[in-house]
Amino acid sequence: MSIIIVGLGPGGADLLTRKAWLVLSRASEVWLRTGRHPAAAGLPQGLTLRTFDSLYEQAKRCQDVYDEIVEQLLALGQRPQGVVYAVPGDPLVGEATVTALLEKAQAAGLDVQVIPGVSFLEPVLGILGIDALAGLHVVDAHEVASRLHPPLDPDVPALLGQLDSREVASDVKLTLMNQYPDDHPVQLVHSAGTDGAHVESVPLYAVD
Repeated sequence: MSIIIVGLGPGGADLLTRKAWLVLSRASEVWLRTGRHPAAAGLPQGLTLRTFDSLYEQAKRCQDVYDEIVEQLLALGQRPQGVVYAVPGDPLVGEATVTALLEKAQAAGLDVQVIPGVSFLEPVLGILGIDALAGLHVVDAHEVASRLHPPLDPDVPALLGQLDSREVASDVKLTLMNQYPDDHPVQLVHSAGTDGAHVESVPLYAVD
């Protein structure tokens, strides 16, 4: 009875780590948080892929989806063969289901192994030419969107991850405008880690 959590990286299967590939090659079944990921088409042949995509179509809130995914994985992990769960990027960078799963699996007495992956951070840093240790502030866009004032130091670069909808972008824009000028330069990084990666430069007021 166990749960193995695998990071799929930010793009195609060529960005899988060697260890992740070996784990997936030895599995007979893998549950993907979403099959709408560039790596899904390039996973080892003969692997049975199952996804939680249908939950996103049924639920009204993402949190409800995450809660249901965790409950299903806990049940799957109770099987003699356990479960292999694969997520985009790195399991411990912006993956709400993994954080909750680690906590509840421990309480349930399940062994959990985390196989790291390349996160969205590495390709983004490469595209922008930024050293992550040079004062970069990394924060979840949803966290910024929920605040009146941004939890950011205006003297250092800020990288906002998971800017995943126009609604979130609009709320983030309004929050940031409480600290930055309306025309403050912003760089939007699209499709990081894929062949279609590109940067769009816009003023803050236009991010949504």
